[in-house]
Amino acid sequence: MHGGSRHRNIRTLLLYARAVLTEFRWTLSALAAAVLLGGLLYRLTPHAQLGGRSPSLLMSLYSAWMALFAQPVFSPPATWYLYVLCGFYPLLGFGLIGEGVVRIGFLIVSKRHGEKEWMKVKASTMRDHVVLCGLGHLGYRVLKQLLASGAEVVALEKDPDCRFLPQAKATGAPVLLRDMKDDQALMEAGVPHSRSIIIATNDDMANLEVALDARRMNPKVRVIMRLFDQQIASKIKDAFLIDEAFSSAALAAPMVAAMARDAMVLASFEIEGMLYWTAQLRIEPGSHLDGRSVAEAEAEHAARVLARTSVRGTAESPPSSGAVLGAADTLLVHVAAERFDRLAADARGGLASGIS
Repeated sequence: MHGGSRHRNIRTLLLYARAVLTEFRWTLSALAAAVLLGGLLYRLTPHAQLGGRSPSLLMSLYSAWMALFAQPVFSPPATWYLYVLCGFYPLLGFGLIGEGVVRIGFLIVSKRHGEKEWMKVKASTMRDHVVLCGLGHLGYRVLKQLLASGAEVVALEKDPDCRFLPQAKATGAPVLLRDMKDDQALMEAGVPHSRSIIIATNDDMANLEVALDARRMNPKVRVIMRLFDQQIASKIKDAFLIDEAFSSAALAAPMVAAMARDAMVLASFEIEGMLYWTAQLRIEPGSHLDGRSVAEAEAEHAARVLARTSVRGTAESPPSSGAVLGAADTLLVHVAAERFDRLAADARGGLASGIS
């Protein structure tokens, strides 16, 4: 684990170095061209200080470099064109080197304050990542879940007064203050190199527009889009080749209903039209499940025991099929919602909940 993290950090550092070089490519190219041109002129010119010989290649390049700082190695210049070079190069050096130093300093300051210049450079290092559009109530929670799972995320948010913006920046993930409907914003977020894009704003038309733009930029990207109407979401998913279109209200409804149960329901979702719950149950002494094996409990209730914690605190995930369940064991189970009441009753040793 530690070695993998170190390898990832090295890769990120190399990608960041490449991004910085790309950011300064024109400045560095102009500087290199100036040194090479000046070095060639010095190399072709005999100098009295060298007894009428031309300087070596290394000395020629060094002379051109020093001319950029108004520090000529050979003074006075041997020819008219070296006079021109020594007069013009200090101005060129001030422009190129001075501008580069200012920009590097600006990047350092922006990194410290999490400003857009640093975020843009950091986002450019991402590959095979997730692009998240919108940092509202839903978007910020999705960001936290993605980061907790180990995914690399670049977030886009156009509102500088967004309530969750400071918390999102505090996670360390790149957050770009850009309008997601701008193609350049999607490019800077790395959509062409991303694994998937989650569009989680509350503007249905904007979400659809960005989904289509992302598909155009990266035909292989997985597009997940929020829509308020689940019926429309299902139709759009089929019509526009969207991988997933969801309504947050429709996703939340089964979980809210599950909260009414007399059990700790941790997740609720549909599989092929059937509602399933993931819940935590505690086996009471003398209950039907007390003393039965995991395999027997699973077969009897068409359920899956995902984890078991014994009364001694020993955890198994997943437990072996032959493991015997005992009083005060805590189970994490995955079961169809319609079968949950009976399972809960067998764990309690009493009648099922009255909700059906």
